[in-house]
Amino acid sequence: MKLRPRDRGILARRDGAAAVEFAVVFPLFALVLFAGLGFGMAMLNLNALQSVVTQSARCIAIAGSACTAPVAGCTDTPAQCYIEQLAVTQGLARPSASQITIIPAYLVGVASFTRVQVTYPMSLAGYSFNLNATAQFPNG
Repeated sequence: MKLRPRDRGILARRDGAAAVEFAVVFPLFALVLFAGLGFGMAMLNLNALQSVVTQSARCIAIAGSACTAPVAGCTDTPAQCYIEQLAVTQGLARPSASQITIIPAYLVGVASFTRVQVTYPMSLAGYSFNLNATAQFPNG
């Protein structure tokens, strides 16, 4: 089949090449961008959660007044209420008492530690997962 001169001109044109390349590359770029943002949000929440459990373990281990005094309007133990309030000040949603585990005499050899663990549910783009943070502080 022989091409006419008019058809050769149409095949040689490159006017829409950039649009086609953009249509192929943009979804991949958007996927990488939003995956990076989601991962960053998860790491930010995990860092805040780790800060909460570290501060809580220390406060409970030294029997600080902030974590042993009853909190008005909170029906959980004072230590759990302290952890819940600390989580809110760190920008996290208030964890429930079932997501908080406090072991006041966690033994490692002959040493006794206060161990705090919080499981924090998180959801990104319809995918749900749990962030877990654990800290321990030696009992004084």
